[in-house]
Amino acid sequence: MNLRIVYLRARQRAHTLSELQQKELLTLLADPSNASDFEELTAEIWGNPESKVPVFKPEESRAMLKHILAANRVSPEEVQKTVRLRPNLVPIWLKISAAVILISLSTVLFFYISTINNSKKPEAVSMIGPGADKAFLTMADGTRFSLADIELGNEAKYRSNGFSKTKDGFLQYSPVAQQINSSVKALNVLVTPKGGQYKIMLPDGTKVWMNAASTLRFPLAFEGGIRMVEIEGEAYFEVAKDKSKAFKVRSFDQLVEVYGTHFNINSYPEEGRVVTTLLEGSVAVSDSRSGKRLMLKPGEQSVLANGLSLSAGQLEEAVAWKEGYFLFEHEELGSIMRKVSRWYNIETQFKNEELKRVRFGGTVDRFQNLGDVLRMLELTGDVKFKIEGRTVIAYN
Repeated sequence: MNLRIVYLRARQRAHTLSELQQKELLTLLADPSNASDFEELTAEIWGNPESKVPVFKPEESRAMLKHILAANRVSPEEVQKTVRLRPNLVPIWLKISAAVILISLSTVLFFYISTINNSKKPEAVSMIGPGADKAFLTMADGTRFSLADIELGNEAKYRSNGFSKTKDGFLQYSPVAQQINSSVKALNVLVTPKGGQYKIMLPDGTKVWMNAASTLRFPLAFEGGIRMVEIEGEAYFEVAKDKSKAFKVRSFDQLVEVYGTHFNINSYPEEGRVVTTLLEGSVAVSDSRSGKRLMLKPGEQSVLANGLSLSAGQLEEAVAWKEGYFLFEHEELGSIMRKVSRWYNIETQFKNEELKRVRFGGTVDRFQNLGDVLRMLELTGDVKFKIEGRTVIAYN
């Protein structure tokens, strides 16, 4: 079962589900790929009713019923009739009545709406696949590698340059003697293109997950009392502890200093800000322009944009990309489509500027085809998409 559905369902039972999370649960259960989850929850509802309190207010239920009837041209007299959902996939027959609508879980209704919408064949149909593990490494001496090639078993040339692959998929870098003794002091540069992601283990054991369209610069070896790297784009760090040698991350006008901790940095130039989210340990974040310095505690987030400020961190949202999904918390479509564009290596156009400011909430699997992701957004009814080659056009 989809673990996100399990989590949201648990919160719903405890009556702690926010309005935004409830919309997310409905969207997830409306997705045909979650058919088995829907069947399990439906069986649970009919077999063990858990509450006499309606999931929705009466006016909300009436509006949903009206939506269903209008979409499928069903007269009110036919509501009491037996309706089969998703032929060949759902083996049971469900009786939908006005009373059931008031007390049953919203999954029944929204899954039905999803079935109706699917029959309309939305324009956002595309076989453009999601991003994958790929990156390019340029060594300090100018040697360039496509890291996808390391999967082909030709590892000799990588080992000779200090690289190998760990069992859990990290590119592990341990400088060899000729690199340490080399007079070349330039940085190694690891780049993930649009549509790519990668993870690397640095010489000190620090693990770095890189999101699409990101660049990591790191030295041949960490010498002296500082371990310094540079990031542009987005990366998640699990820094190896070393109290004698601080780990520092530079991103534009920001410097983060740590000794051993877990944090995420989002510093895409097009976002116009640098967001640092701390999950574990402590970090010091400094603005090189103003000199302002903040200490972050777990759960906090700093934002560098026209100054450095501190706010409560959106932890799940910050690391969703690393865990394999998009999480949108009342996020503007313009921001959403920038994330989608980087991951699917596409361009985006908007028929009108107002669309960029329309807000959405929900969770989407990052490893679905592009068309599936866009269709989930289309289910809200606030936007439609047209795909021309590798360009997505948003309109309403």
